[in-house]
Amino acid sequence: MMRSSKRAALLLTVGVLGIAGSLFAAGPVPKSEPNFYAPTGYFASLAQELRVAAKNGSTVSIVQLGDSHIQAGHTTAPLRASLQASFGDAGRGWIGWYALYGSNSPRDYRVTSSGFGWQRELILKPEGTRPMGLGGYVLSTRPSSRFTIGVTSSDHPFRQMHLVRTASSLPLTAFPLAELRTGRFSTGAYVVDTLSWRSPYTSATLTGAEENDADEAVYAGCVLLSGKGGVLVHDIGINGAAYWHYALADYVEQLSLLEPQLLILSMGTNDCYSTRFQMADFTESLEQMLMLVKEILPKTKILLTTPPPSFFRQASTHYVVTGRRRKHRKKVTTMTYRFNENAARVSEEIMRRAELHGVAAFDLFSAMGGQSGINSWIADGLMAGDRVHYSRDGYERQGRLITSALERVLSIR
Repeated sequence: MMRSSKRAALLLTVGVLGIAGSLFAAGPVPKSEPNFYAPTGYFASLAQELRVAAKNGSTVSIVQLGDSHIQAGHTTAPLRASLQASFGDAGRGWIGWYALYGSNSPRDYRVTSSGFGWQRELILKPEGTRPMGLGGYVLSTRPSSRFTIGVTSSDHPFRQMHLVRTASSLPLTAFPLAELRTGRFSTGAYVVDTLSWRSPYTSATLTGAEENDADEAVYAGCVLLSGKGGVLVHDIGINGAAYWHYALADYVEQLSLLEPQLLILSMGTNDCYSTRFQMADFTESLEQMLMLVKEILPKTKILLTTPPPSFFRQASTHYVVTGRRRKHRKKVTTMTYRFNENAARVSEEIMRRAELHGVAAFDLFSAMGGQSGINSWIADGLMAGDRVHYSRDGYERQGRLITSALERVLSIR
């Protein structure tokens, strides 16, 4: 199934890799840690970069990219807390402006806006009218509009902000007053302005002038930095996203703005959440994403995580007769759940592809207990009522599983 013309050029390569990948299907995947695979010494350079950052104030950038399991921020939070406690807090990192188009966002920051409404374009259904931003969305308003955007990060005070806008858009000013350096870095249509303060703040207000010569007002979000060095852990997620949404050269190029030393790809639920799921389509998307990252971000380490368990659900309706004379009919809806076995198949495939490509992978699916273990998560209230998503505690537990695995291979604990 072709979802983008950019994928066509890679079909031949994907086919060849698919044949090679089948050679690995029969045997078990070697794991250096429980539920974890990584080539020998794969994380040695990252571990060294973390130690250096703790000593000299340099910055290590880590990005976790995913779907709704990541957008809420709970899964990534344990990793951020652990690494920053060990190697230094370089800041909150990526701030998604989800609230400006009416979606949910992590609770440890807040973004508000006043003025003219924002038009959105999501990576789920790009219209091509605006260049897609690295957050998986792009926001635009009238260039002549006067608006303000409030950014608050109470848990992570910041002394710098990197603001992502298109090159032809208006740079934004800030209150409290900040030093502005425009367009220091650029990728494709986007530039990154740097706002700097002499003292740390937990909130700032960005303002677009009412009268300006800008051709457009198009923004993609911002990054908050403490100015102290250490670790930045960025969480980027879009509800409903699958591998094939992100597997585009234009998008992967945007990730380079964050200069990630480690890219954690946490997807698969939306890829396989269908009774018409085809493994060949998923494999094609995963292969393309891996090849694009290796080509565009050759120095970036890759960690794949498998999707958590999920269920298909189906509502059935029937009527019961009630009342003393049994003349009344009451509509009753019953929800039934069937385990999504595709998630298990995708998890196995991700682990195989990690070995084939020489990248790391964590089998979150099996670490959570798979089909046999998910009942305890449900009993503990860790899974949402739709049997696809999880509670905050559930996502944080998933995050701790991923964090513990990384801590072991990085020799942190």
